[in-house]
Amino acid sequence: MRAVSDAREIAGLVPMARLLAALGFAVNERTRRCACLLHGGSNQTALSWREDGRWHCHSCGRGGDKITLVREARSCSFRDAVVFLAALAGVDYRERRVSAQDIKRARERRQRAEGAAWRIRDEGLRLRRQYTEALHRCERLQSRTGEKLLRARTDAEREVAWERLARLAPAATFLLAAWRVVLEGAPETVASFALATPGERRTMILGGDFDERIVTA
Repeated sequence: MRAVSDAREIAGLVPMARLLAALGFAVNERTRRCACLLHGGSNQTALSWREDGRWHCHSCGRGGDKITLVREARSCSFRDAVVFLAALAGVDYRERRVSAQDIKRARERRQRAEGAAWRIRDEGLRLRRQYTEALHRCERLQSRTGEKLLRARTDAEREVAWERLARLAPAATFLLAAWRVVLEGAPETVASFALATPGERRTMILGGDFDERIVTA
């Protein structure tokens, strides 16, 4: 008899109709519906299932996968449910032994993941403050430059003002877009943005570059 240690693999070896019949359900393979024995109902269409093993009772609200179905129907543990499925599949269930080293590695992975999550959160908050302040500076610069343009008396003064406004425009566009990303973006988008380099962030937003010095002057 072949030995299998993966519980999901074992469950996948048992056709859903066969499992239901083994548990005492009246199987209708055409409609994939039957009465739910879990709550003792008599409605022949209450419980529905799919070939991948997912099932749901529309009366009592229970649902899940094949292992959950066995546990619910037999009131047994996870291991006992897998052993039951293994017997139906004709394989031998060999529980995977987890060593102390495996537990240590899993704990270290979890700690690294938690640490990364906190770093992303902190970086997201830092970027929010940074882009908010930079956006306000940029808006003030645009406002002052606009006033200078209106007060300009010579073509040279007007040219300088227009040139500065032209340089500020892409910066303002980027800062506003970046501010919206860190403030309103989906969690995965904010995470990617927070982990990116400044150059990568500019490319993500504009596909180009601008001179950051003009908003810090």
